[in-house]
Parts: sequence; C-alpha cells; structure tokens
Amino acid sequence: MAGGGWGEGDRTKEDLIHPGVHYLAAALSGGLGLLMWFWQPGPNCWIGVRLPWTFADRALWDRSWRLASRILVIMGVNALWSWKAFFITLAHLLVLSVAWPLYLYRRKYGTLSYWKGQGCLAYRPAARCRGCGYLQKLADAAALPLSHCEACGQLLR
Repeated sequence: MAGGGWGEGDRTKEDLIHPGVHYLAAALSGGLGLLMWFWQPGPNCWIGVRLPWTFADRALWDRSWRLASRILVIMGVNALWSWKAFFITLAHLLVLSVAWPLYLYRRKYGTLSYWKGQGCLAYRPAARCRGCGYLQKLADAAALPLSHCEACGQLLR
C-alpha cells in the first residue's frame, strides 16, 4: 500500500467527509453567530448562554452573548478551513461560555452564590461582604452599588 495508514493511497481522514458538510457546518455556526451578533434579546429559556449566573445579571448575559456570537462566527470560518480548527473552536466555545460568566460573576459579587425566586428566569444575585464575609441576597444587579451589609453595615462593593 502506497502511503500507508488508511489504505486508500494519499487520501486523508478529511477527504472522507463530503465537502458539502463543510458548507453546512459553516452556514449553521456562522449564521447563528451572525444572528446572535446583530440580535440581542434579554435572558430567555431558548437561546443563549443559559446559566443561573447570566440569568441573575443582565450585563453578564450581554457580555456572554457577545462572546458566544464572536466564537460562533469564527467557528463558521474554521469549518471552511479545517475540521481540526472547527473542533478546537467548538471546545473553546463550550469552555469559555461557562468559564467567562463564572469569572465575571465571581469578580463582581465576590461569590458564585445566587438565589432563585418563583418562575423560570427568576434568578437573583447574592453578594458577599468584603468586611465580614456575610452572604446577602440582592433584589437585582442594579442594587449592588447601593447595598449595605445586613451584618456589619459596610457597603458590599
């Protein structure tokens, strides 16, 4: 066998996949990325980075949405270029879409805790006091700059 490996001469693994699949993957991921880039709805149950931390803070939802849309557009371009690059970008999408909101929430509120009210999207933030470490429920993300700790009276952030 000339070329060894697969037993089909000089063909590679990528040659075994129909070229139309590249275009389909590029259209789906790139199209969804462009849709997300120009259309930015609020937190919902159907599309977006649907984590409790992103539901609790609208600014966090918007930043996560922008990151995911950009990575999806890059995935669309990579689908035309190489399957390896496409799957590497897919791994980045999966990891960063969880790690980025967690990092931003932890940096803003000092904890990964949240609390849930009634309903599908009724997640609310909780903040940890820097002085005494008390964990306090907040009505919404806008309440953080004005909130005082219930235990020691210090500003939360």
